[in-house]
This record gives sequence, C-alpha cells and structure tokens, in this order.
Amino acid sequence: MADLRLKDYQQLVLDKLRDYFRRCSQFSSASTAFYHLTQRPYTEIAELPGLPYVCLRLPTGAGKTFVACHALPIAARELLQTERSLALWLVPSNAIREQTLKALKDRQHPYRRALDSLLGNVAVLDVGEALYLTRPTLDTGSVVIVSTIQAFRVEDTEGRKVYETNGALMDHFSGYEAAALAGLETYENGTIKYSLANVLRLRRPIILVDEAHNARTQLSFDTLARFDPACIIELTATPDTEMSPSNVLHQVSAA
Repeated sequence: MADLRLKDYQQLVLDKLRDYFRRCSQFSSASTAFYHLTQRPYTEIAELPGLPYVCLRLPTGAGKTFVACHALPIAARELLQTERSLALWLVPSNAIREQTLKALKDRQHPYRRALDSLLGNVAVLDVGEALYLTRPTLDTGSVVIVSTIQAFRVEDTEGRKVYETNGALMDHFSGYEAAALAGLETYENGTIKYSLANVLRLRRPIILVDEAHNARTQLSFDTLARFDPACIIELTATPDTEMSPSNVLHQVSAA
C-alpha cells in the first residue's frame, strides 16, 4: 500500500487543515480560527458570510488530488462531526473533470482507495448521475459529485437542469421541519423546487475547488452561495493574492 502513503509535506498541509477546522469549532468563527493559526487577517466573501473558506497552496506536481482525497474526511469529521458527507469537487475544465472522475471511480486507483479507506461507503458521480441521486445513497454513505463550476451556471444547458424541478429527487424533501426547508429555492407560489441545487443546499456540502484561482470571480461566488456550503477548501499552486485574495492557510514551497 505504498501508493497510499502521504509525503511529509502533504501530511503537514492536512494537519494544518485539521487544526483549522478544530479551531472553527472551538471559536465558532472562521476568521478567528484563521487568525489564530496564521496571524494574518481573514478575507470574508460577502455572499458567504462566516463561512470557513480557506486555500491550501501546493505547487504543480505536489499531489493536490491525493491531498484533496484526505481533506474531505477531515472536513467531515472535524468541522461537521459526521462520518458521512456530501462533497462537491469542482475542477477547472472538462478534460480534468473526466480525468478526476476516471481516477475516483476506479476502485484500484490510489485516489479512490484513499477515499474508501477514510470514508468507507463512497459514491462518486458526475452531474448527470447526481440528477438521479437517491436519498438512501446520501443517508447511508458519502457522496462526491465531480463537476466544473461552469456546469452549475444557469446559462449552461447542464446548469439549467441543476436548478429545475426533477421528479426523481422529490423524496429528498419529505419529512423535514418547515425551518429546515425555509432557505430552499421556490417557485413564485412558494412551492419548493425538487432540484439538485436544493438537495445540495439542504445537505450543506463540503466544496473542494481545484485550481481555485480560476474560480474567484463574482459569478463564481454567487454560484457557490446557491449551495449554502458548510465550508470551501481551495487547492492551487497560484492563489489569487490581489483582486479577491484567498485565505492561504498553508503553503508548500516548490523546493
């Protein structure tokens, strides 16, 4: 199982992430937890107030995807205090989406083996498959949906399907108190949309953004906010440091 062993610098990144989420719980504040660990101010996004939204900076070739596979269970256990979680894994292009999906769906691949060993029962889906996601799948295991952020934009054909009512998802919304359903998107008459976007919103996903410097635009923030995430973890070699600075929690030097 040598291919499942984390390198020292990867372990350091994950230890820092674990410390951060523990402090988020301790202080009930994403910004205080960040300052406590880094002694740097925290940049909050107006559309996502109070949200733990941090960046792990790893150079190209440092095994970002492998680190991401370990980051998801850390977020689930340390921040959400649960063994099961719903994660949205966003990548910058369709080519990388296909590559990531292929690796994560292959039970022999080190990435998938890492997920399985840490999370147990895992379903890896693309957006098309997620449109038929069953409630028992979410209730009994962890689900990872791999997509580009563009696929969740309303002007995209696939994106429109994410926000439309879908009879296959109706079961996800039964048995909840009115308060739990209050923040969901509805029609003008107040009827809840049985959409994948609302399933995500109801479950408050962990969002993982690969090559995150491509996803720090106003449009991206508006899109991410529609899913009411529990946290956002960015992974990139080149974080935004000027226009809309990322909260870099830990950086690995190229050396």
